[in-house]
Parts: sequence; structure tokens; C-alpha cells
Amino acid sequence: MAANTEDIRASVSKDIAALQQEVSRLQKMISAQGAEAYYEVRGRAGKAYEDALPRAKNAVAQIKAEGAAAAGAAREHAAATTTALALAGAIGFLAGYLLSGASQPQPRHWWR
Repeated sequence: MAANTEDIRASVSKDIAALQQEVSRLQKMISAQGAEAYYEVRGRAGKAYEDALPRAKNAVAQIKAEGAAAAGAAREHAAATTTALALAGAIGFLAGYLLSGASQPQPRHWWR
């Protein structure tokens, strides 16, 4: 019976060693696939950045040009700009005043 127990132990030890080797092999496979996926995603992100960079620079240049044109027009027509801003401010004040008066609750008197 002792020989039978030793045979079982040896068999279990061999199975455990085989499982350890299989786990090690699977870990290496997963590691290799993870590294491959990382480099693939990194490459795609770099390509997307390189594709978007010229468009972003172009957009910034256009925004700067439009801002400069608007500032130049405001300097050139200072009276019209001042009038337009004052009118917009007055309309905003009037709208705010009217809306704030409309949203006030009706006062309640103590005798009601």
C-alpha cells in the first residue's frame, strides 16, 4: 500500500509540474499578445495625432486671423462698435429686469 501511495504522489507531482509549465506558457503568450496590442494602439494613436496636427494648426491660424480682422474692424469703426455694445448691454439689462420682475412671487400680507 505504501508503494501505491508513493505512485499517487509521483503522479500528482508530475501533473502539478505539467500544470505549472502550461501556466507559464500561457503567461508568456498573454504577455506577448499584450505587448503586440500595446504597440498597435500606440501606432494608431501616433498616426491619428499626426493626421490631426496640421488641421489643428490651420484652425488656430484661421482663428487668429479672424480675431485680428475683428479687432481691426472694431478699431476702424470705434463709434459703431461702442454703439452696438451699448445697445446690446441695454437690451440685456432690460430683458433681465423684465424677467426678474416676472419671476417675483406675489407678496403675501399678514391678514390673508
